[in-house]
Amino acid sequence: MKRFIQCVCLTLVVSMLLAFPALAVDNRASNFFLSSSVYLYKTSGTTFEAWFEVDALGTMDELGASLIKIQRSSDGVNWTTMKTVTKEDNSDLICKNTGMHAACITYTGTVGYYYRAYIELYAKNSSGRGEWYRYTSSMKL
Repeated sequence: MKRFIQCVCLTLVVSMLLAFPALAVDNRASNFFLSSSVYLYKTSGTTFEAWFEVDALGTMDELGASLIKIQRSSDGVNWTTMKTVTKEDNSDLICKNTGMHAACITYTGTVGYYYRAYIELYAKNSSGRGEWYRYTSSMKL
């Protein structure tokens, strides 16, 4: 009987762990975005690009990124923003009357540090606007 109770408890724990991703909150503005990808791409030495690619659910009046922050860390845990670029600073971040857009910004870092980008994807059409907040994976220079 004790063995049976242990099996039932183990089954319940495994079931709850498998169900957890279904309970996670999706910060995607589902009325606007179909998919996206954000990543860092090392171009040479200590220079890299922070890229985003976004696909919308139809043609948007404006589509792209409203904000990109380059962040640096010495330990990969505590992050400091080193550079902030907005759609007002860089018109290439937003494209008009499209369903897909990709763009990047360039940054030169310092050897020995980790870097990542925080990117706020943005879409706007006649029914409103949506934002989708994403982080790239980190990269050590």
